[in-house]
Amino acid sequence: MRNLGFSVIIFSLLVVACNKSERKSPINLSHALSLIDSVAVNGEQLYYIAIYADYPEYKPVAAKGEGIACVDDAGRFLEVLESEILLSGNRTLLPTAKGLTKFLLYMCRDDGRWYNFLESDGQINTEHVNSQADFGWWAVRGIRGLTAAYLILKQFPEEAELLNQVEKCLRTTLRQMDADLAQYPLKVAGNFGSVPAWLIKSAPDMNSELLMALCKLQLTGDFNFKVEIRKIAEGLVGFQFRRDGHPLNGMYFCWQNSWHDWGAKQPLALVEAFKITGDSTFYKSVEIWADNFVPFLIANDLPREITLNQDGSYRLVALPQIAYGINALYSGIQAFADLSGKNRYHQFAARIFNWFGGGNLARAQMYWPETGVTSDGIDEDKKVNRNSGAESTIEGLLAQQRKFYRN
Repeated sequence: MRNLGFSVIIFSLLVVACNKSERKSPINLSHALSLIDSVAVNGEQLYYIAIYADYPEYKPVAAKGEGIACVDDAGRFLEVLESEILLSGNRTLLPTAKGLTKFLLYMCRDDGRWYNFLESDGQINTEHVNSQADFGWWAVRGIRGLTAAYLILKQFPEEAELLNQVEKCLRTTLRQMDADLAQYPLKVAGNFGSVPAWLIKSAPDMNSELLMALCKLQLTGDFNFKVEIRKIAEGLVGFQFRRDGHPLNGMYFCWQNSWHDWGAKQPLALVEAFKITGDSTFYKSVEIWADNFVPFLIANDLPREITLNQDGSYRLVALPQIAYGINALYSGIQAFADLSGKNRYHQFAARIFNWFGGGNLARAQMYWPETGVTSDGIDEDKKVNRNSGAESTIEGLLAQQRKFYRN
């Protein structure tokens, strides 16, 4: 049964937050928090963020055949809350973070595999193709969320019990990667030579997001994933296209012979892996990407997808563009710009970030600081999709946080 008074709670939290003399947040959480609701399951109140919200009212709408919420979104929103709580000191967001954490724990099975969609009655959708128990995309998003929760809860001694549950779940679910990583250093034939055989589901983009979480956990000092970090990072480098003089030199394959912007966090993940390992191979890989592929993307108005043929020809898909993809590009080049200190890369980052402010094919503002709304994207006809569901909202906020929390 849904908690209809939840909007009142959120309003109260916002009022308290505005009255506290804390470091000013660079983002507006109003829209995101309006998508938060809760459902009672087994005596626990689980918080979730609604999947879709349509223009102009931006009220949550049903996700037909899916459910009211998904791990994909809850996991990423916990990263937004992590920055707000730990960097802006907004402790009033702790109840929301705890409720979302309980939702993620509920969606993870005892064997470490994950479901994705939650129904309105609190039941788990186990039938949808994107919600069946698996260690794939939604598992990785769940791990990202629990990693954020772990960092948050460590700062609150009174939350030791929930912290222990999170740690137990993380250690259990991360054992799911062991079988694939045990294939290291085996390689198999790929479209452009041999490629690593040890990445989970042979999906470099998905593994890049997993690597991001492992790096964060490693830095806590409570986990030891140095071996896993190195293996996955080497795997990402092994799926990079290298051909001097080719327009796509430095591109990271996401799936087989294609690159797409959504979820393509390889550059960001490799930057974080370099910071931990000091392996210059990872730095050099991102440098090649930044020197070659990023300028190509900018010159071609940030295409959505590229397919590379064995003869060296390629096909671009320009649209639609979504915040999920743009933030993946931005976060990678901004992280490398900050690491290298080179102005050229900062200029690239500023150009990509400006997509949110109107520097895009639609010449339209995509992020609205007055409300925290990020439009869902730019469609094939170059018109803006003004809806603002959880994914776009979250990715827009993550981009804003990366830009303004860097220093």
